[in-house]
Formats: sequence, C-alpha cells, structure tokens
Amino acid sequence: MMMNGKMSPDEKKSLLGQFLDAQLAPGRPRIWRNAFLALLAAIAVLGIAVPNHHPHFGYDAYHFFWPAFGLGAGLVLIFVVKKIIQPIIKKPEDHYGDL
Repeated sequence: MMMNGKMSPDEKKSLLGQFLDAQLAPGRPRIWRNAFLALLAAIAVLGIAVPNHHPHFGYDAYHFFWPAFGLGAGLVLIFVVKKIIQPIIKKPEDHYGDL
C-alpha cells in the first residue's frame, strides 16, 4: 500500500523478486532440495537405461563415469583455487584504506 505517497518495499519488488522471497520461507529450501535430488536420481536411473555410444576410452564405458569425473574435476578445481590461487591474489584487509 502507498503510505504518504511512497511504496512499501514489497511493492517495489518485481514478480520474480516476490517469488524468490516466497521460496526462502521456512521449510521451502528443503522442498526444492528434495525436488532437485529426485530429479538427479531420475536422470541417473535413466542413464543406466540409455546405452553409451561407442566409448573412446576404457573407463567411459562404465555407467556414471562422466558424472563422477565431473564431480572429481570440480572438487580438484575448488581445492586448487582455495589452497593455491587465493593466497597469491589475496590482499590485506586495509589494502585500499589509505587511498
């Protein structure tokens, strides 16, 4: 509602903003997480039913090789960035304080 000619913060939000705020209500993130996990499980089960097309390497003939490879590569990248690259590019907390 307009009060004194001003709009409330909820009225300023777009429909997408209002939808996303509603999704952060208590209990909602658990619903989304379970829905995505169910979708992931369904895709994994369907992956067993679909045959691999002409594997080029020895290991890619196994089911779930590529998802496991992607997960492993992602974890390695996270480790490399966190332990090796971040200390190199990190600046002191007051780096821009004396400008």
